[in-house]
Amino acid sequence: MINRTVMDVEAFEKRISQYLKKSKEEQVLYFAWHCAVRALPFLSVEGSFAYWEKQERQQFLYTIFSTLDKNIWAILQRKEEGFSDLSDIAVEDTEGLAFTVHRNTVAYAVFAVADAVYSLLDRYYAVYAATDLIYAAENYWGMQPDFTSLLLRDLRGVKIPGTVKVQELQKRYDKLWVTWEKALQDEDCAYWGRLYRNIYRNGFTFDPEALKRRLSVPKEIREQGAAAVGHYLEELEKQGAIQFNEARIIILGDKGAGKTSLARRLIDPKAPMTEENESTAGVDTLLWEIEKQNVNVHIWDFAGHTVTHAVHQFFLSEHCLYIIVYDGRTEGRNRLEYWLNHMTNYGEDSEAIILVNERDRHRVDIPINSLKEQYPIAAFYSFSIRDNVAGLTDFREFVVNYINSHPSWNNQEIPQNYYKVKEELEEYFIPSDPVKKKEHITKSEFKAIARKYNVQNTEILLKNLHALGISLWYKDMEEFDTLVLNPEWISQGVYKVINWVHQEQRYSLTLKDFEKVFQEETDRYPIEKHSFIFKLMIFYELAYETKEGGCLIIPHLLQEDRPAHLPDFPIGNSLMLQYRSEQPLPPDTVSRFIVRHNREIKQEKGFYQVWRYGAILEDGSGTIALVREEDRTISVSVKGFQKTAYLTALRKTLNEIFSSYKTRQPELRYAIKIFGEISGKENNILWLTDKKIFNHAQDKVPYYDDIRQQNIDMDKYVVNYNINAENIIGGKGVLINKSVRNNFNFYDCNIRVQGCLNDLAQLLNEKGKKEEAREFEALAGILEKAEQYKTPEEMKKKGILNRLKRLIEELGNPDSHLSKIVGGVKAGLDIVRDIAKGYNDLARWVGLD
Repeated sequence: MINRTVMDVEAFEKRISQYLKKSKEEQVLYFAWHCAVRALPFLSVEGSFAYWEKQERQQFLYTIFSTLDKNIWAILQRKEEGFSDLSDIAVEDTEGLAFTVHRNTVAYAVFAVADAVYSLLDRYYAVYAATDLIYAAENYWGMQPDFTSLLLRDLRGVKIPGTVKVQELQKRYDKLWVTWEKALQDEDCAYWGRLYRNIYRNGFTFDPEALKRRLSVPKEIREQGAAAVGHYLEELEKQGAIQFNEARIIILGDKGAGKTSLARRLIDPKAPMTEENESTAGVDTLLWEIEKQNVNVHIWDFAGHTVTHAVHQFFLSEHCLYIIVYDGRTEGRNRLEYWLNHMTNYGEDSEAIILVNERDRHRVDIPINSLKEQYPIAAFYSFSIRDNVAGLTDFREFVVNYINSHPSWNNQEIPQNYYKVKEELEEYFIPSDPVKKKEHITKSEFKAIARKYNVQNTEILLKNLHALGISLWYKDMEEFDTLVLNPEWISQGVYKVINWVHQEQRYSLTLKDFEKVFQEETDRYPIEKHSFIFKLMIFYELAYETKEGGCLIIPHLLQEDRPAHLPDFPIGNSLMLQYRSEQPLPPDTVSRFIVRHNREIKQEKGFYQVWRYGAILEDGSGTIALVREEDRTISVSVKGFQKTAYLTALRKTLNEIFSSYKTRQPELRYAIKIFGEISGKENNILWLTDKKIFNHAQDKVPYYDDIRQQNIDMDKYVVNYNINAENIIGGKGVLINKSVRNNFNFYDCNIRVQGCLNDLAQLLNEKGKKEEAREFEALAGILEKAEQYKTPEEMKKKGILNRLKRLIEELGNPDSHLSKIVGGVKAGLDIVRDIAKGYNDLARWVGLD
């Protein structure tokens, strides 16, 4: 927890509040942003950002910079229709960020950024932004009341020099900006150092056009972090920008639904329909040039064969329009939901158009309004792709308008030299003469092209083109010296491998087998490129190489049935967890897990204990684990000397896999052994979520089990399962952060608890238990007086909840006098449960250690 210092900021808060009450909304919001920018140099007071792990540093830095940009843009757009959306996005970005650091000065600085964002929703957070900035300064410099003078001058817009002390403090503060710039240079983020130094030196003014450009950087670049975005923006400024008019359509659906026919007729409404025996083997890509809008649309038509679905993940992405073609002859609505889930797993906020391809007069009844509540559906159409010309015309018009108006495609810029390189690369694999077609080139060939267009840093360009999907360069596979110009070359190659193994009714193949796979396309897939595709299968976690080498195992093609005998995991001596999902799990989840842990698969009588949906693993020290998928649940059971360490490693893998999907993550639950009950029976297990266990342990509040009517201490389960803020599924920020505490309605919760205490007191009085009743009445009276408290700190300081906690613990002890008395009162235990729940909410708001 962050410890507040002794500085009394009440008077400062009062002065700030008075000024803000007299100010217009725009001035209040701008002042909050101003405080956040002033807080930035406190992030690097140690000369670096080493308090963040190196692999996370870039993303955390970019979260701060992008949050400030979204914050000020939302202020500029506050009267526009999209203001609330911008506010929500900015708020979401800051959730829990301050809990990624454990130094007071830095944490307060991050809180100032978060508060500036929350001021978009509640203007009083501008006061919090100012006080957190003061706390950051005080933690670094000690008592510095003159820093408040600087902030008050900012608020009033006064440009007078101020006192000598203030001038001296100003010089010390200016030195922090020098340290800030140096720290960012060390992180290859010089762009951001210059940007905010200039904003500060120019009186907190900014260029709206530059701001707009920063917000328009493609998401694929943003995901690389602050340095990548900075370099991209530097190229835009140096080389000039050009509109990147590229869009992608992904067509999904079952085999024979009409996907390929639709793809062709989107481009040419008179294109011939597919033949009965014609089927997409993997993925077909087509280029649709919409001349009026000057947009190139890349259409990806995916195979409907089930065996290929696990491969889709590497080619599905965000910023796509998904079209799900549903066979009008098929009654199973679950297939439609399967494809919608498939889309949301990889496409995040991308939208879908559902097209029912009518084959006869029978119309399929689809609950489209219900589906729209669950999935991002842009439109619904039902017509015959073969015969309904009017329906096809309307459909094509909708698609064109959607692409033309969607911000993902009509507001995206790319540096001019990047665009020129892209155009020349495309000329290689889309030539008029097929003989000259090249789908991959060497790195030296790429560098020669880049130099023609004055690209200074080819490594950054390679990385950015890869992120944008223009060309694919695998940094970890540089030994193959292969820059893929046409992504279809990879997708077709991988699909051919999967389909060949499936048709051979196998689950493995050797490098030598690749000659058989590509025997009819030796020109396109020459033998010298087989090793490259072999390694790509491993890179994409589609397969793993055997210990002997030279042979791939494809988990998704293993037998479905598990071994006849599985190891026992006695409840009392094992650790168990479950990932439970409301929606079908992505089809490749367990396969990817098996690939990552293939060296740990247990052998039994010469056979590896692994199947399509699970595996038995051992860690080398005698610790055994069973991981399996059943009915939308992945369960992990571990026993042995190193069971906590091994479960931690397995959970880390599964959390990483689930985090890679864009859809909502499953619920993670742990098995809690109930004291005093017979171990070994699964129905005696209490399953609790990771967040619940962690929060109860952190707040020192036992969990009250309604069914068994007992309190359960969570501390030992936090230790046994090694649960902490870092490994709770969903990532960092699960701690009850400042925003949650301030949004919590303390008054309402307090009133509810008082009501329960008074109800129980009345029931006890009616039973003649006046002495016991007085204890509840007294506590209700104390809580009534606490209604005046405005902050968690005040409540915590008075120690009121400690008294309530002791009462709940006594009620939870079945042998205590009070517990027996209350247990004899009608509805007494129900009221106790309500009191315990209210206490949990209050304790979490206060943030008890």
